[in-house]
Amino acid sequence: STHIIVSASASIINDKQHLAAIAELKRLVPPPQTSNQRGKKTSSQVDAINDDAYYARFLSINEWDPSKTESSIRQSIEWRKRVQPQNLRPRHCPTLCRQYAWLALTTGPGSKMILMHDFHDEQSADYDADNSNVDNYSRKKKQQQQLPLDPPYNAPPLQSWRTTRHGLPITYFRCWKWKPELASSDESEKHLAYHIHHLLRRIPTTTTRSNNKQKEEISRICVIFDMRGFSSSMLPHIHKCINILRCQYPGRAGAMCFINVPVYFTTVWKIISPWLDEEIRSKVFFAERDVDDVEKAVGFLNGMELKTGLY
Repeated sequence: STHIIVSASASIINDKQHLAAIAELKRLVPPPQTSNQRGKKTSSQVDAINDDAYYARFLSINEWDPSKTESSIRQSIEWRKRVQPQNLRPRHCPTLCRQYAWLALTTGPGSKMILMHDFHDEQSADYDADNSNVDNYSRKKKQQQQLPLDPPYNAPPLQSWRTTRHGLPITYFRCWKWKPELASSDESEKHLAYHIHHLLRRIPTTTTRSNNKQKEEISRICVIFDMRGFSSSMLPHIHKCINILRCQYPGRAGAMCFINVPVYFTTVWKIISPWLDEEIRSKVFFAERDVDDVEKAVGFLNGMELKTGLY
C-alpha cells in the first residue's frame, strides 16, 4: 500500500537517507499490527501509528536520527494505546466539552451562532454572581448545562469544517471560557487528545502546492488563541497541553495565533516559551492589537505563507 509520505515533496521522498531512517526506526520500534481497513478513511486511520508519515514526523524533529527518535516514538505509541484518541467522543470529557472554550470553526448556515456569546457576556455572568443576582446567574448556568457537548464529532447539518486558505483546519480557543480546574487530570488529557484528533480529521484530503510547485499533503493544524480572561493559575494546565502537543503530535502545528494578549503577557511568554520546542515555537504568531476577533485573526493568517506539510 502507498504510505502518506509518498505524497510529500518529491525532493524529500527521493532522499535515500530519510527513507532509510524511516526503515531503521521501524526496525527499532515496529509499528503495532492493525486490522486492514478498506474504502473510506476511518478515524483509526487518521494519524495512524503504522504509517510512514507518523515515523517521519518524529524523525524530522530529531535530525532524522533513528537512535535519538526511538524513545520518543516508543512512548508515543504507548500513550496512544492507553488514551486511544481515535475512540474518544465528547461524552468522555463532558465537563470541558460543555464549556465551549475550544470551538471547531465551521462554515454554512448557523455557523456563526456559536460565536455570539463573547467575553463581555461572560463578564456579565460573573458580575451577576459577584453581586448576588442569584436568579439571573442560576438561569444562565442552567442554560449552559443544557447545551449539547461541543465540538460535535461530525459537522452540524449543512455546515462544513472551516480552514485557512492554505487548508489548515481551525480551532478557536476562548481563554475566558476555559475552566480546566473543574475537570480531572484524566478528563483534561482526553479532552485535548479528542480536540487534536478532531483537528486532524478535519484536514482536507486535497493537496496544496509547495514552493517547488509540487503537490504536498496537508498535515498541519491551526489554533487561534483568544487570551482575554487569561490567568496565571492556568499555567500548569497550559504546560500539560503543550507537553501533549510536543510529545505526541510533533510536526502537526501549522499556526498558533495569539490575539487579545494582556499587556503583561511578555513576561508570561518567557515562562511558556521554553516549554516549546523550536519546531512549535516557529509556528507561533502574535497578531497586531487591531486583530481583536476570530474573523480578523483568520484574515491575518490568510495573508501569511504557512507551512502546511511535513517538510
